[in-house]
Amino acid sequence: MEKQNNLLKSARMKKRWTLEFASGQVGVSRSTYIRWEAGAQIPRLSSLTALCHTFEMSPEELGFSQSFDRKKSPPLLNEKPLEEEVSEEEQLANLPEALVIWDMGLTSCWQWYMAGGQTELERLMPTYLSRLARPTLYPGPDQRTAASLTSQVYQLIALLDLQRGDYVSAQTNGTQALVYSQLAKDWNMYVAAQIRLAIIFSARKRIGSALIAYNDALRRINADNNHVSPMLHSWIFAGLAEIQATMGRDTEAMQFIKLAFAVFPEHPEDDPCITYAQCDRSMLYLYQGQVFLRLGQPRLAWEAFSQIDDFKPSPPARVRAEFLKHRTYTSLVLGNMIQTCIYLEAAARAAQEIHSDLAFSEVYTLYEHMLAIWGGEVRVRNLARLFQR
Repeated sequence: MEKQNNLLKSARMKKRWTLEFASGQVGVSRSTYIRWEAGAQIPRLSSLTALCHTFEMSPEELGFSQSFDRKKSPPLLNEKPLEEEVSEEEQLANLPEALVIWDMGLTSCWQWYMAGGQTELERLMPTYLSRLARPTLYPGPDQRTAASLTSQVYQLIALLDLQRGDYVSAQTNGTQALVYSQLAKDWNMYVAAQIRLAIIFSARKRIGSALIAYNDALRRINADNNHVSPMLHSWIFAGLAEIQATMGRDTEAMQFIKLAFAVFPEHPEDDPCITYAQCDRSMLYLYQGQVFLRLGQPRLAWEAFSQIDDFKPSPPARVRAEFLKHRTYTSLVLGNMIQTCIYLEAAARAAQEIHSDLAFSEVYTLYEHMLAIWGGEVRVRNLARLFQR
């Protein structure tokens, strides 16, 4: 297998393009484009010309030298036209390359999730499970890699269930993700699965279960500290800070949020788990704001939530929706009716854009609180139109 083409991938990521969009712009199939980024295939001259035109970059800047050798491209991975996809039989015949392709495809799926691609992902996830089933369940040199990818798929499915408000399915699939991460002996994946289980428990208001999940993840880090992602380590501390604040443990909450900031990597884009963790420093301010809210300090919470305004590039749609929801609640606590109205409308629209029934329901709950306080105000009553769908 050739070395991964990080220059081509970096060029696409800088434009914030999905694999589907980039391949469509160039005029090749998604699987062909994935193989270019994986270093498993070299584009023919016409495709290379289209690629350079699309990105407005030279072949060298995109990771292709002018003297590339077509003979290095494996016969199985020869370029195919847009309408022709690589069959499952072909992929299984060369499983290591297939796993690379599926891995990169899942990276794109995580980006879709953060952008609100609920419908597309619900359609894709069963296909991933089907293709990964055989290499995951049968012993072999690639079993652990396949099991790790399967854990990612179940984490995505669990989060999609959560966004639909299906807590039972979310917990079931989150537990499956944990099982496959253990089969893979991938402890970063195990920690990520525990964090997402904790998030599901928190959404179900089962704080004790969330605390157990975070503590289990922390124990794994303590047992294997040198090999666990700093980003995940920070995320655990942030989650524990929120839980401790909810339980009224002020000192512990502040200690954990300080630890979360302290261990977060300086260059998160280089973290080994960035592809499926999909978080940046904005995550810390989101948790910090929630901690301050639970400690009865709404003004400090507002300052924390306001940090998102300074992030360049702007965080993805799902993160922005979370900030808008919490800024709505904080404005409500501070008693600022006009500001609450502005943020509630933005939060409702953001929840619809990411197709999250959970977020939309939470925004409606905030509206009910607004009616209880300012129900006589015309501006507040007019916001009812947001929920008439």
